Amino acid sequence: MEKRSLSDKCIQEDKSLNALAETFRLQEAILNATGLAILSTTPEGLITSFNRSAENLLGYSSSDVIGKVTPLIFHDLNQVKQRAVEVSEELKEKIEPGFSVFIAKAYHQKTDHNEWTLIRKDGSHFLAIVSIVALRDGHENLTGFACTITDITEQQKIKDSKTGLETIAHKLQEQNRQLDEFAHIISHNLRAPVNNIKALINLLDGNSAITDYKLIYDKLKNVAKNLSETMNELMDTLKVKTNPAINLSEIRFKEILDKVVQSLEGELIVAQADVTFDFNQAPTLHYSKPYLESIFQNLLTNAIKYRSPNRKPLIHFQSSVVNDRIELRVIDNGQGIDMERFGDKLFGLHKTFHDHQEARGVGLFLIKTQIEAMGGSISVESEVDKGTTFITRFGN
Repeated sequence: MEKRSLSDKCIQEDKSLNALAETFRLQEAILNATGLAILSTTPEGLITSFNRSAENLLGYSSSDVIGKVTPLIFHDLNQVKQRAVEVSEELKEKIEPGFSVFIAKAYHQKTDHNEWTLIRKDGSHFLAIVSIVALRDGHENLTGFACTITDITEQQKIKDSKTGLETIAHKLQEQNRQLDEFAHIISHNLRAPVNNIKALINLLDGNSAITDYKLIYDKLKNVAKNLSETMNELMDTLKVKTNPAINLSEIRFKEILDKVVQSLEGELIVAQADVTFDFNQAPTLHYSKPYLESIFQNLLTNAIKYRSPNRKPLIHFQSSVVNDRIELRVIDNGQGIDMERFGDKLFGLHKTFHDHQEARGVGLFLIKTQIEAMGGSISVESEVDKGTTFITRFGN
């Protein structure tokens, strides 16, 4: 076997060094050509490479950092401490708040991909995604870590802008919903007293005695008084619509029923309806007064409107406590509802199930919305030509 001369060996080594140098120059050119900020470190964290994009992004030159500092120089120490706690919990091992925070997951052969607030040389801050991977040789020995940095400041601004617009849109949508609900409350809740006034006046004619006129006059005064109170309460409700909190107070069921019966007295007389009640088990409720009045008025109006032509209307209000929640039942002996056909549509907006000229399909939809907004629920039990029971379970 022929032995190589010393000069041959030197030539071969020079070629190897030149090839290695060329490889490094090529790697450096590639790293500098990319728009992605890239740096690498030793296993202990000392920076070993720092490309041009990293220089532009962070404001440091490669000579400022290579062989001199660790990536900690770009980080807020308070954020590093907080992240150390999070990584310790995730990996179930103690991670000290230093360079270990960045490479703990990469060391376990997991890519560390996190959002960080980084600090430039001039002290300015920016939001970035930092990804770190471990570098290993052909024998799987750890040789260092590589890190890419992506500035996401503009993306975050766009995201914040979209979130802001979505928030505004949601608020506008909610305000429109509340305005629509309020319009229904006004139109529906005020229609009943107006119809009641018409019914009372229609009880009189040219042959009515003066005592009849006095009786109707007294009833009209009660209607006017209740109508004024309802208007004031609705106006108060409108004033606080910008506040998400709903005004609550301790309310007696009997007080609300008395007011609603007075407001509907003309219609009750015409229908010859009997209204009874039993509030002994649960006499009071902590609730919104306009909402509770709306519930009573709509359910009583509904019972009058859909009374049976074959018998005298009987309407019973009853409160109780069921599973620590107050429950209100409104029971009538009216026309009833075919639950198989209409049960799933009963509370839909503008859904009607009887041929009645004043049926608009708003009242039940409205009170269901109000009840659910307060954390409660409403259900129905009914049988055709026997009657209906509305069961309201109020929220705690």
